[in-house]
Amino acid sequence: MKRKIIFDCDPGLDDALALLLAVAQRDWDILGVTTIAGNSLIEYTTQNALDLLAYYGRPDIPVAKGSSNPILGRFASGSHVHGSKGIANIELPKAKREIEKLRAHEWIAQTLMASTEKIMIIATGPLTNVGMAISLYPEILDKIEMISLMGGSVHVGNVGAVMEANTKNDPEATHIVFNAGVKIAMFGLNVTYQTVIYPYEMDEIAQLGKFGALAADCLRYHFKNYQDLPYFEGDPSHDSCAVAYLIQPELFTMENLNVVVDLSGSYSRGQTIVDQHRVTGRPLNAWVALASNREGFVALIKDAVQCLNQA
Repeated sequence: MKRKIIFDCDPGLDDALALLLAVAQRDWDILGVTTIAGNSLIEYTTQNALDLLAYYGRPDIPVAKGSSNPILGRFASGSHVHGSKGIANIELPKAKREIEKLRAHEWIAQTLMASTEKIMIIATGPLTNVGMAISLYPEILDKIEMISLMGGSVHVGNVGAVMEANTKNDPEATHIVFNAGVKIAMFGLNVTYQTVIYPYEMDEIAQLGKFGALAADCLRYHFKNYQDLPYFEGDPSHDSCAVAYLIQPELFTMENLNVVVDLSGSYSRGQTIVDQHRVTGRPLNAWVALASNREGFVALIKDAVQCLNQA
């Protein structure tokens, strides 16, 4: 029986690679993709999702458009990393498919409630859509198998000393998700910064047909934001970690810990505070990735590209 998936994302260069990895899994039934603003404006992330799915040979997968802003405030765009339209200057043929009529959080709730099986949610952007769906339709919780998400961190930030962009963009939604009582796998910056793809590996991927060329372009553009920093010799493919775990969980070292979200700190709003040494006595609510097998991850990306080539 195929694993049922809802993919919530904000494409996004690293989302583009994560989507490739997901659609390459022949034993997955991707029920739909929901979009959120974050890496770019919602109009661009939604069109990118449509175009990427069509390019990957899956124009049949429905796309539902989500919120242009978080539960409170406004999103800070990641266009300085991903370009104004979300996938740098990569040009893709425009998809023929139109977006779904339901808004993303409504589509998520309706799809979950209509299913006779539990559904896995992959979330690689701000958690607004998922948080709203859970808050407005709590009856969906019994239908969620797990939420595998890229967001937060144990000890490092990228939009502040301790805040990661997805959780910083919607702390309230993140708080809702981590307190929903569903199984969560969290892939934060502490592990995605370890899980890099080196430039010579990008060159190898680029040789793997048109899908490899697109993946390599995404990696190279994304890496431009990191290559001048002292700690990065390769591109951290953040979002793909949340997908890779569902394919080969042995690639990651996970620990069941308590995670809370700072909603009020002057310097830390949006930080995920991980009780790594279990000193607070708070209930364990997330499986947190602490380490990864980098070489195995890169091999998985190459295998996915080859799988799409053979489809």
